Amino acid sequence: MATRIPTLTSLRAFEAVARFSSFRKAADELHVTHAAVSHQIKTLEETVGIQLFLRSSRSVELTPAGAQYYPSIREHIQGIIKATQRIQVPDEPNVLRVQSYNSFNTMWLQPRLADFLQDNPTTRVRIISSFEDGNYDIHRFDIGIFNAPPFDPRFDYRFLFETDIFPVCSPQLIDGISLPADPAILREETLLSVPNCGKDSDWKCWFGEVGLRPDKMTYGSVFDHYPLVREAVLNAKGFGIARAPFASRDLAKGRLTKPFEMSTPEPLPWFVATRKEGKPDPNVALFVDWLVAEIASDPTVRTTRTSA
Repeated sequence: MATRIPTLTSLRAFEAVARFSSFRKAADELHVTHAAVSHQIKTLEETVGIQLFLRSSRSVELTPAGAQYYPSIREHIQGIIKATQRIQVPDEPNVLRVQSYNSFNTMWLQPRLADFLQDNPTTRVRIISSFEDGNYDIHRFDIGIFNAPPFDPRFDYRFLFETDIFPVCSPQLIDGISLPADPAILREETLLSVPNCGKDSDWKCWFGEVGLRPDKMTYGSVFDHYPLVREAVLNAKGFGIARAPFASRDLAKGRLTKPFEMSTPEPLPWFVATRKEGKPDPNVALFVDWLVAEIASDPTVRTTRTSA
């Protein structure tokens, strides 16, 4: 049976309501009535056959299915907007386009990028943030940095690194608890996460390492990306799973705490993707060489591949 494809209008309404957690704010942004947005959401839920929002008189929030659906829809809505903007205002020439996840860009790349730009003042860089693995047709990047298996034959992939994941929390959540703590304390805590895009969630991978049952835990909000989880964790809203290189600064400054001794390898390694076609760009090679050197100097990652 063919899959029924929702209308773009209903998907735009879904994306706006999910982003604002508000029908009213979504209606204001889309310049339509509250009733029109409500109708589009109802139409979308009927089309996909799944409830996407939990509604009450005072609030609206995503269901687990809606939280899983949202990042992909947001990514593609933004892609349509950006593609439209590009044909209206073409890309500037001689700008190196580097795409990765919001987490990598804000929590690892951005703090280091100033050094690259200072050492290479004639190289201009545009950072493109994504919620998912690269959409190579929409974003038209020169360099992509993702932890996804190589899947596009138009690109060359170079292994970058592997790393570990582990729970983190605000120091105030474990005040008075002797460290390293017993992971069993998580049965009484709220666990924060991002939508599961792989075979297993980060929490499930880590619980498998320490011998706890994921189905016995209490899960809280699901966020678009890891920087949002970080903000919630910093504000003592619960425990989150961190990637070692993204949490190292917060851990060193005492803003976050790693309460448990155990870590587990992140399920997938990281790669850098560059185009096969076209004339070789010396700026691409320059940036990739710098990236590889920076990765090699980071003690929180492994640059020798151990995964299959």
